[in-house]
Amino acid sequence: MTITSPNPEILSELDRPNSYIGKVVPRPNLERLMQGRGLYVSDMELPRMGHVVFLRSPYAHARIIAIDASEARRLPGVIAVVTGDDLAAVITPWVGVLSHLKGLKSAPQHALAIERACWQGEAVAAIVANSRAVAEDAAEIVSVEYQELEAVTDMRTALDPQSPVIHASLGDNLAFERNLDAGAVNAAFADSEEVVEADFIFGRHTGATLEPRAVLADWNEAERRLTIYQGTQAPHMVQNIAALHLRLQDSQVRVVCKDVGGSFGIKVHIYADEMATYALSKLLRRPIKFVADRVESFNTDIHARDHRCKGRIGVKHDGTIMAFEIDDLTGIGPYSMYPRTSAIEANQVANLVGGPYLTKNYRARARVVFQNKNVMCQYRAVGHPIACSVTEGLVDLAAARIGMDPVEIRRRNLIGDDAYPCASPSGLRFELLSHHAALNKLMTMMNYEGLRSEQAQLRTKNIHRGIGIASFIEVTNPSAAFYGVGGARISSPDGSFSAILTTRLTAVAHGLREARV
Repeated sequence: MTITSPNPEILSELDRPNSYIGKVVPRPNLERLMQGRGLYVSDMELPRMGHVVFLRSPYAHARIIAIDASEARRLPGVIAVVTGDDLAAVITPWVGVLSHLKGLKSAPQHALAIERACWQGEAVAAIVANSRAVAEDAAEIVSVEYQELEAVTDMRTALDPQSPVIHASLGDNLAFERNLDAGAVNAAFADSEEVVEADFIFGRHTGATLEPRAVLADWNEAERRLTIYQGTQAPHMVQNIAALHLRLQDSQVRVVCKDVGGSFGIKVHIYADEMATYALSKLLRRPIKFVADRVESFNTDIHARDHRCKGRIGVKHDGTIMAFEIDDLTGIGPYSMYPRTSAIEANQVANLVGGPYLTKNYRARARVVFQNKNVMCQYRAVGHPIACSVTEGLVDLAAARIGMDPVEIRRRNLIGDDAYPCASPSGLRFELLSHHAALNKLMTMMNYEGLRSEQAQLRTKNIHRGIGIASFIEVTNPSAAFYGVGGARISSPDGSFSAILTTRLTAVAHGLREARV
């Protein structure tokens, strides 16, 4: 990995009068939006526009025996009812893998399910009509004959020999595995005077954007050009991918991104129903609009952070952290999400656990398994909540075991501010971080000793207030292709990973704000 030093002038901006930190930042678009002059995909109307509603599988895993849409097609206002086989002639399938995640595998995914539905909510047919209401009415009278299949739902048993394999062509339900073994982990645990183990369980959830995912695709047959209006974080990515799978040149696809009603990383991926909308416009030679309703959003927007992580930490009685070890398991649904993949989150957890601490003894196993659930991927703060919770949870448990103040154990083990450049056990290289300066500043800001004294006094009155301390490494910029601002930049030799790293310590006590140096 290579690293370039940050510009000192950029770092000093934090202390300048024009710093954004702690200030109200003017919003140049606020007046326009408050006047109702925003333009969202949900607002847009084009001549001859059709509205698409997707008929979705009620089963987690089922074979599609037959689809009877004859009655729906006769409903006034219905333009077409399209199945997966129909759409496959227009748009090619995709596989959500990246070459730098060695061993990652996934099955080809289609815009509409063909032969099998692999999660409850996967689209099996598209109903296009003159209005959303008519399309919804027609969807209710499309008859689908299913043969329900055994579903794989528990990530803990997905790899068991008796569990069905969701995609036979892949051989098993393991999408990705990474093993990392740095230092002398076994010896470090053997030399530890205390070893603490814990299980960390994170429930799958999703973001909720004010405007659901929305796309309006407009194929112009005369010009052989597709215009896509979409609320997305990555319009150039949409252009590349739409062109690739519709067998077009990039110059034949134009992506227009007006106002976006929230995203948080939810709208940085390519979804099957969005791909289907592009293809439907080309197939039917007219504008086609899709806007997810709230139920669709909860069922089909990517879910995230469904992890079960076993962790352990070895310490000396003087507080020295000897080693970390984790075994992280996550289930991602039946496919790896396209194009960023569903292995990035687990890979990031393996990268970041133990990051700010001195020990070089670290072992990690991260496994990503397929399930018959909605697809899971990453959004805001990729992997950080899991990695920080596991690391800091283990450090707090170790402090309690040896009877040491949680701030003191951190002070004894955080990388020194004069230790840079250096690298974490996972290979991330750091430069010009300042954990100790941040910790000292935070202790002063919060009057830590005073709060501990107050906490002890209140407990004599049966009033229990907690003080939580967390220190971690934050990857704040994936690359110049995304946001491209200054700082301490790291990158891998193949250019697949690039980031800015900052030091952050956070206190959760009496509403205290974050201190960053």
